[in-house]
Amino acid sequence: MDICIKGARAICEAVGENPKQINYLVTKLGLPAWRRAGSGSWRALPEDLKRWMLAQRNNHLPAVGAEPAPALTHCKES
Repeated sequence: MDICIKGARAICEAVGENPKQINYLVTKLGLPAWRRAGSGSWRALPEDLKRWMLAQRNNHLPAVGAEPAPALTHCKES
């Protein structure tokens, strides 16, 4: 059992993201990862990453029991 995931590549692989985007994921999207004193290897706890992924899923999927999106009726045909 891993206690901590170390490295941008391993963290991003765990959540299906591009390691080159880790700064954006952390600062803008709230990915729960950190570096000691702002430098060195990125670190994250697996349970924190799982909670983050569940929150991402819930933010991007319609709520259970919600009405489906209305059908588009005014699109032009080409």
